Amino acid sequence: MELFGTALVDGAGAKVRENSDKKKLQEAEGDPEKTDQVLADMEKREQNGNRLILFMLVFALVIVIVAN
Repeated sequence: MELFGTALVDGAGAKVRENSDKKKLQEAEGDPEKTDQVLADMEKREQNGNRLILFMLVFALVIVIVAN
């Protein structure tokens, strides 16, 4: 249960990061290097989030299997 609470808090934080990333992209509009860096950071964060979701699903499946 605690793990899912953490996921909900992370979801709220994702919205804040999304707004922050939009602001950074607007600030970096004229600088291609800075824009590429912001986009790379966003992509890396998304990949890490996908790994976390996959880990949570596998972990939940293992718990269900062990409980039966």
